[in-house]
Amino acid sequence: MDFPALVRRLALLMMVTAGAIPGPAAEPVVETVVLRPSPAIHAEEKNHETFDALQIQEDASIVLSHCTDITISCCDLRSIELVECSRVTIRNCWIHDSPHCGVQTYHAHDLVVEGCRLEQVATGVYAMDSKDIQVTGNFGRNVQGPFPRGQLAQFDNVTGAHCAIRGNYAIHDAGQSTPEDVINLYQSKGEAGAPILVEDNYLVGDPVKGSAGKSKTGSGIMLGDVGGAHLLCRHNVILSAGQVGIGVAGGTFITVEDNLILGTRSDVSNNGLYAWNQSKAPSHHIVIARNHISWIDRNGEETSWWDGGGIDDLKLADNHFADESLSAAIPAPPSKPPFPPHPYVTTDAAGHSVIRLPWKP
Repeated sequence: MDFPALVRRLALLMMVTAGAIPGPAAEPVVETVVLRPSPAIHAEEKNHETFDALQIQEDASIVLSHCTDITISCCDLRSIELVECSRVTIRNCWIHDSPHCGVQTYHAHDLVVEGCRLEQVATGVYAMDSKDIQVTGNFGRNVQGPFPRGQLAQFDNVTGAHCAIRGNYAIHDAGQSTPEDVINLYQSKGEAGAPILVEDNYLVGDPVKGSAGKSKTGSGIMLGDVGGAHLLCRHNVILSAGQVGIGVAGGTFITVEDNLILGTRSDVSNNGLYAWNQSKAPSHHIVIARNHISWIDRNGEETSWWDGGGIDDLKLADNHFADESLSAAIPAPPSKPPFPPHPYVTTDAAGHSVIRLPWKP
């Protein structure tokens, strides 16, 4: 795919994700729901429950253990914790202003977080020892950390054939955020033919100052962190979202393709894209293909690509390093902050498409 075609494809994907391209039906109506104040909800062994239009101002707003078939929608919350839960959907929620992770899972199975606002939390979504996790179409702003937290989304030993971090939009304003890797896959594994997907995300440092003042070790996207396998990272736009754009730090059967990675000079800027096995485990079958990169390091030098070694069968194909045309070709953001790129759309009694939100757009 040539560069103009790639840019058009990425712009189209962003517009579709944002709902900017009309479909055959009318555009959805945005409805601000009336919230019902509620105390924190801590429950065990609940099944087929829906928590809708709640406002909970306590930390640990919703804590569920051994629950199944749960929907949390259109709520204004501080944080959600799921332990040994399965088939949970969190949609169109505003999760914000907490020292905890916005959504944290432990031994969860079949979780979907979609169309949410995740702001001023330690990490947006932190999934640990879980399976089949999808984080899609969310807007994130100003995660707070501290390290080792500080991600829009982190998969920590996540496995399964139905895993994705897709279509999200993240911004980290200077002086208001302490991000590490905006997206991190740590010891996480997809399956042959069904990799973990990191795709169609739009990740921005500060809109003006870029990565200035950010972590000296954080990246836009980190793959194969202390291992991992069957990962596919594609069609992402990364704009000075960390000291590195995309890093492959180890792992096996990882593909990085068709990404746009642009980094301006700052006090922490380093490399646009690298492959470097930093773990003791073998690393092999890594493919870096058709990426367009322009990255200026802290010394003012072009450092789009670096091979740090330790990877067997590393293949590079049709990449455009030091791409001077890239800055003029970045597609527009997928939505207008803080509107999520892809909120959940429901249907009212009259058959009209409606986006229900717990805040005024």
